[in-house]
Amino acid sequence: MNPSNLMKQLVALAILTSTAATVGLAATAVQAAPATKTIRVLSVAGVDAASPDAAIWKKAPAAQVALQPAFPGHGSIVGTPVAERLTAQVVRAGDRLFVKLAWNDRTANTAIKDTGQFVDGAAVQFPVNGKASTTPFMGDPVNAVNVWHWLANGHTENLVAKGFGTSTLVPFEGLKSTGVRTDSGWAVVLSRSLKVKSDEGASLQGKSTMPIAFAVWDGENQERDGLKAVTLEWWQLKF
Repeated sequence: MNPSNLMKQLVALAILTSTAATVGLAATAVQAAPATKTIRVLSVAGVDAASPDAAIWKKAPAAQVALQPAFPGHGSIVGTPVAERLTAQVVRAGDRLFVKLAWNDRTANTAIKDTGQFVDGAAVQFPVNGKASTTPFMGDPVNAVNVWHWLANGHTENLVAKGFGTSTLVPFEGLKSTGVRTDSGWAVVLSRSLKVKSDEGASLQGKSTMPIAFAVWDGENQERDGLKAVTLEWWQLKF
């Protein structure tokens, strides 16, 4: 064979091999892309879903949410959170959103009697601007997050944060919660009106989707502040 022709064939074969490899890698990347984590919101009318035992929760779709250790936020906070997962359900009833969380917790910690004790807790977080591009790690100086924080001592906090260590309490009487002990741990419902003022948190009015993140604190394990189990990425509510 003419050496020149042989060289041309080898070059052509190399190009085809490279192209095939590139296509194969692209296909693998597409196949490996993670599916969006979604929670379908059950929309109903004339129903009170405030209690974790309300009958409507038997109809609401349930999502199993994996939890991981969060960045502690401060060098003095050390340890590994206990909770590994929770079950999340969401109901929209009229102009109000109800979020139910249930997770395992062997010990109920409901009061602080000295400086070495902490209460159990849970929270949901929304980007104030409604965009998944907001960092789920407590927001940043430009993009704030709104946190609904339930504590086992009966308190509920409406918080706004713009990064680690910046959580600010925003008084809002419309945020309600109910928590009950179950055979395996806690079941909690947090609820709030869909529409709020711009300085009160994230508006949920008229949304078809909304990013949401979760957190759990185990008081027996001395979890508090940044020592908590969380979702490291946004889930999506689908209304």
